[in-house]
Amino acid sequence: MRRSLALAALLSIAACGQRQDPAPPPANESASAAEQPAAGKPEPTLEGQWTVAALDGRPVGAASAMTASFSGGKASISSGCLRRAWTYTQKKNVVTFSVDSGGSSNCGGTSGEQETAFAALTEANIAIFNKDGSEASLSGTAGNLTLRRR
Repeated sequence: MRRSLALAALLSIAACGQRQDPAPPPANESASAAEQPAAGKPEPTLEGQWTVAALDGRPVGAASAMTASFSGGKASISSGCLRRAWTYTQKKNVVTFSVDSGGSSNCGGTSGEQETAFAALTEANIAIFNKDGSEASLSGTAGNLTLRRR
């Protein structure tokens, strides 16, 4: 018995004296992928020239053909001589728009489609881009605006 106790004591002391290197923490692939954009693919941005392709999933009629422009925090939708303007910010897929009445112009009445597009852009708060960034869907409380890059 005495021998067993002595052996147990020696084993305990030996176990305490051994150092084990801690295993490296497992790589968190999802966190590192979320933090870094895919190599070679820049984040999509609204910057540039677009055609307003659809409102709430319905194609825009030829009579209301509209273009959209985004540059340097300024946005506008134009149809002929009619133009509405906004200031905007974009942080990844989150967008905010504020009406910029100084950048707007009127040359007559507006169609229902144009008014719907103006309201949709004003209230948009999220931008979803297709795989290659050639199409964007702006959504908010006033509807959905689909843009195609020109």
